[in-house]
Amino acid sequence: MLTNTFIPYNYTGEYASILICIMALVAISYSKPKMTYVFRFIVAGLFWSILTSFFQIVILKVANYPDQLYNRHLLILLIIGFLIAYNAVLFLIFSYVNMMSMHRREQRREFYMMYTVLALMYTVGSIFEIASGRIYIVEVGGIDVTHFIRYYSFAGMVCAVICFYASVTNRKDISRIVWRTVCIIVPLEIVLLGTQILFLSSHVVYTGLSYSLVFVFAYLLFHAETYNELSGCQGMNALDQYIGKMCGKKKFHVLYVFFMFPTSESFVAEGANMVQKGIQACRNVEAISSNIRMFQVAEDRYVDVIINSSDKEARNYVNQIRGVFDWLKADVNIPFNYVMIFGEAYKELDDHIKIRQFYDYIANRFNDQNSSYSYTTTREDLEEFQEYYEISKVLKDIRNAVDENDERILVYAQPIYSVEKDSFRGAEALMRLKIGDRIITPDRFIPIAEQTGCIHILSCIMVNKVCQAIDHLAEFYDFDSISVNISSKELSNPNMYQDFLDIIERYDIDVTKIRMEITETAMFENYDMANRNMEILDKEGIHLYLDDFGTGYSSLERVINCPVKTIKFDKTLLYKSLDDNRMDDILTYMIEVFKKNGFVTLVEGVEDESQKQFSVEKGFEYLQGYHYAKPEPIEELKNYFIRKSKF
Repeated sequence: MLTNTFIPYNYTGEYASILICIMALVAISYSKPKMTYVFRFIVAGLFWSILTSFFQIVILKVANYPDQLYNRHLLILLIIGFLIAYNAVLFLIFSYVNMMSMHRREQRREFYMMYTVLALMYTVGSIFEIASGRIYIVEVGGIDVTHFIRYYSFAGMVCAVICFYASVTNRKDISRIVWRTVCIIVPLEIVLLGTQILFLSSHVVYTGLSYSLVFVFAYLLFHAETYNELSGCQGMNALDQYIGKMCGKKKFHVLYVFFMFPTSESFVAEGANMVQKGIQACRNVEAISSNIRMFQVAEDRYVDVIINSSDKEARNYVNQIRGVFDWLKADVNIPFNYVMIFGEAYKELDDHIKIRQFYDYIANRFNDQNSSYSYTTTREDLEEFQEYYEISKVLKDIRNAVDENDERILVYAQPIYSVEKDSFRGAEALMRLKIGDRIITPDRFIPIAEQTGCIHILSCIMVNKVCQAIDHLAEFYDFDSISVNISSKELSNPNMYQDFLDIIERYDIDVTKIRMEITETAMFENYDMANRNMEILDKEGIHLYLDDFGTGYSSLERVINCPVKTIKFDKTLLYKSLDDNRMDDILTYMIEVFKKNGFVTLVEGVEDESQKQFSVEKGFEYLQGYHYAKPEPIEELKNYFIRKSKF
C-alpha cells in the first residue's frame, strides 16, 4: 500500500498578494495620484497581479485536493491562463522600468520588439513544458507542481536581470531616485524568486509577492498623492488630477483661500494650540458638506472644490466656511487675515492649469489686503484673465524663440520737436505687441512681461529694430537720435548693458544716435545697481534720458548726480502748472536748476497750441505730444525728419 507523503501547498503569500493589490487600487481611487506616462502600467499591473495570483491559488487548491478537484484538461487550462497572465505582469514591469526614461520612451518600439522576442521564447518554453508532461506530476495525495513554479520563477528572474541591465545602460538618463529604487527592488525580487526555487520542497508559495510589491512600491514612491493626516487635505498634484477630470464635463465651483499670517515667532509662541485650532477648522469645513474637497497648494493657500451643487448652494457653503474662519480669528491669539475668492469653474477654463492660474491671477490683486475679504469672480474677471493668459503665452513664446527680429514685436515712434531748430530732431521708440490682427499697447503687456521674466528679450528686440531703423534713416535723413525705453526690471539687472552693447556693435551706426530712457521710479528702486548700469552705458556713448520726471519722489540733488543728460518732464507737471501758480513757480525753478547744471529739458504730453506756447515760454528745449504727432510705425519717421541734400 502506497503511503501518502504529499505536503500540501501553503499559498498564504498569494492571498497576501491579492490583498495588497486591492488595497493599492482602493488607495489610488481615493488619493488622485499623479497620472504620469507610466502610471497606466501600475494600474494594469495591479489588476493583472490579482488575476495571476488568483490562477495560482486555484492551481494550488487543485494540487492539494486532486481527488475532489483534479481534471487534466481543466488544470492545463488553468496553467495556460496563469502563464499568460504572468507574461502580462512581466511585460508591465518591463515597460514600467524602461519607460521611466524619456530616452527609452523614444526607443519604445525597439524595446517592445525585444520583449516580443522574449515573450515568444517564454511561450515556446511553456508549450514545450506542457507538451513534455513535466509541468506537473500526479502523486498519491496531491499533485506536484514544483517544476511549473520553478519554470515561471526562473522567467521572472530573467526579466528582473534584463530590467536591471537596461537601467545600468541608461543610468545617465534616469533620476537618482529611480536608479536607487531599481538597485533595491530588482535584487530583492531576484532573491525572493531565488529562495522560492531553492526552498520549494517546503511547498510554501509566495511568488505573487515578487510582482505585486513592485507595483505597490512604484505607486507609493512615484505616484501617491497622500492626504495630510491632520488637516485631511491633499496637495497640488491631487488638485490638478481632480479638477482635470471634471473640466468641460461637470459643473463645479472653486473657493481659493489664502491666509496672511504674522511672523513665524508668533506661531512658536502659540505652539500646539494654534495647530489644534487649525485642525478643528478643517473638521468644521468638512462637516459643512460631503460635496467639499479640500486641497492645500502652499503653506498659506488652500483650494476647496465644491461639486454637485447649484450656485445658491455653493454660495451658502462659502458663507459657512467664512463663518469657520471668523470663528478661528476670534478664538486664537495670533492676529491674521484671509482672502476668499469664490467662483464657478467657467467652461472657458478648459484645463486644470488655466483654472489654477485664473485664481492665482485674481488672488494677486489682494496681496496687499490688510483685512479679511471675500470676493466672487465675474465674467469680466474671466475676460481680463483670458487676455493676460494669451499675452503671457505669446510673450513666453517670444522669449523662448530668442529671435531679435521677431515680427510680433512692432516698433512705433513719436517724433520729438526741437524749439531751437524748429524741426523734428529725434523720436521716442514705442513698443507694441501683435497678436493675430490685434495691436496690444505697452500698458497691457509690459507688466506681464516683467512678471513672467520676458522683459529682457523684448528690450533686446527693440534695441535691434531701432538700430536697423537708424541704420536706414541715417543714410537719407538728418536727425539727432531715437530713444528706447528701458524697464525698471532691466535696470536692476547687473548684466543688462552687455546684450544691448553687443547688439549696437553689430551695426555701423553712430552710437550717439540711439538713446535710452529710464524712469525716475526705476532709477531709485535699486539706486546703486541702476547708477552702475547707467555709468557703463554713459561711458560707451549712450545718451540717457530721465523719463517721467515728477512722478517719483527723488530730490533734485540726487537726480543731478546721476549720469543722465536729458530730463523728460512728465505731462502731469505740465497740466498742473497750467492751473496752479504754485506748481508754475516750482516748474520754473526746476527748469532753471537743470539748465544751469547742463541738462537738456524736454516735456511730453503737449496736446494743443496753448500747451505748446506755455512750454516754449517756460524754456523747454524739446516738445513731444499729440499736438505734433501721434505714435506711428517707425518707418514713418521719414515724413518728419529733414531729408539730406543729394549733394
